Amino acid sequence: MYPPNMSDSSPQLDDQRTDAMQALVDAVMDRVGDSLRDIWVLDRHAQALLYMRDDVAARTTTVDAQRYLDNERYGFITRATYNRLHYATLRYTHRGFDTWELFRTFLDAADGTTSAGVVIGLDADGTCYDFDALTDTVHAVGDEHSVAALTPATDEPP
Repeated sequence: MYPPNMSDSSPQLDDQRTDAMQALVDAVMDRVGDSLRDIWVLDRHAQALLYMRDDVAARTTTVDAQRYLDNERYGFITRATYNRLHYATLRYTHRGFDTWELFRTFLDAADGTTSAGVVIGLDADGTCYDFDALTDTVHAVGDEHSVAALTPATDEPP
């Protein structure tokens, strides 16, 4: 397993953030099992890798994660657009690639001050994932630990 040691982030993650992020990894692993490839959290300015399976890490050494996640970060804008255009709230996004699937959801603090994105990679192995249940799992961790605790540590202004 290649989760960077959560204390390796800069600036160092506090205990509440570390506990919340570990709880997220554990909850997602419980939900999807060995199909889990990677988990990232992001806000409007930064991202943090919480978990990456060894085989995925070996295959992605030349991938520019920053550019990839900047594209996912655009979801902060597109979900607001979808929520204004539709009668229902956008809960998650799912994309299928030839060897893996991407799941993305966003969490918002009740007071509206903090938002976090969660990006999860899963094997495309014929499994019919229950993305609605996965969304509920991610949101339950945010409810238990706070949305702020699921944002990457950053020196950027909120």
